[in-house]
Amino acid sequence: MSFTDAQLAQYEERGAVTIDTPFTTEQLDKAEAAWDRLKQSGQPPYEDPDYIDVVQHPYFEEVAKKLLRAEAVHLWWGLAPHERGPVEPPYASLRDQWAKGCHVDIQATMEDFSATPRRMRAELWFWLNDVPVNRGAMRILEGSHRPIMEHWSRVLTPEHKAMLPRVHGLRPAPVAETALACPEHVPELSSTPWVEQEPTAAVARRGQVLILCSSGLHSAWANQDSVPRKAMGTSWVASDVRCGLPKNQRDAVMDFFPRLRSKLSPERAHIVPDDFDWLFESNYEPKWPETFTSAQ
Repeated sequence: MSFTDAQLAQYEERGAVTIDTPFTTEQLDKAEAAWDRLKQSGQPPYEDPDYIDVVQHPYFEEVAKKLLRAEAVHLWWGLAPHERGPVEPPYASLRDQWAKGCHVDIQATMEDFSATPRRMRAELWFWLNDVPVNRGAMRILEGSHRPIMEHWSRVLTPEHKAMLPRVHGLRPAPVAETALACPEHVPELSSTPWVEQEPTAAVARRGQVLILCSSGLHSAWANQDSVPRKAMGTSWVASDVRCGLPKNQRDAVMDFFPRLRSKLSPERAHIVPDDFDWLFESNYEPKWPETFTSAQ
């Protein structure tokens, strides 16, 4: 498995690392062709056998096990083809793109991140074509996951810590009332505001995987190229770790997973759990007062 201890250490320190995979050119061609078919047809991804062959490849499970320090893992979310299509100029400035787009997806404490097994979502972005800097390469504020999770360790009540990790969009203040996906905010934790810090472009070659800790700040980015950025995204969690999702996302997983499991080969069906005891509902209401302490 091409995921070294040094790369794991980089993930833990920076919140992101890009690694190689064992997929051949032929396998990548089949996966990209399946991606193209699904984008064109709009069919569910589990309907394409070539796409499923990639998802159920043991490589991703083994990476997730190492990342999460777990003997057993299963899928949490993901699978749909992810596209970052070309956009027409004029393009927003780099600072404006970062200020408007930076956010976190997962709320967790440093205790969650340090636990064995790790109580965190293992997010694997598998690139089906090259990701140069101008092709909508994701921007990541390396290392931001650590002070943010340390903050939640300090301020959240024991009751709320027990409800982590959870998918819960957060971004730097001020947050517009219309930002339904990220209605709360990540407090400023240093003398330099988050939106004034310099993110890193997550460039990659076709066939590589970006391993991301989305408890840190990151952002989508304008694709200034002439072709789309093509990704297959999956996320994983250690078995017996409970996770929170907003109701609509939880309902979607509970509908989707049995359909996916039925398409997997018998020896790989274990990567989709056959029950949902691990998945609880965690909505944006009622809000947690501790989330807003820095704004008071």
